[in-house]
Amino acid sequence: MSKRPRYRWRTWFRGRLPRALVGLFPKGLKDCGQHEWFRFDDETDRCYHCEVGERPHQHMPVDWDSDLWRDLVRLADEGDADYQQLIRKLKREEREGELTRAA
Repeated sequence: MSKRPRYRWRTWFRGRLPRALVGLFPKGLKDCGQHEWFRFDDETDRCYHCEVGERPHQHMPVDWDSDLWRDLVRLADEGDADYQQLIRKLKREEREGELTRAA
């Protein structure tokens, strides 16, 4: 039986505690062994679980047929400005990702 990746319980707590208590469960300092990525800034992806996990940003394509996407479009169509802005940003990033892949 393989070992579970490190630090998953810490991430679980961090996702459920009020922000003021997140510092009680810091990210792990060693490699977690199985990174799960989030976009930190325009150039960098970081791991949710450990401080070691960092890589240049890698574009992840949007699943335009997903239920999540359809819900976002519905909310934007209802006039919610935040969702409209999010959709514009996702579409812009998708175009940029296509240009990068084509180059």
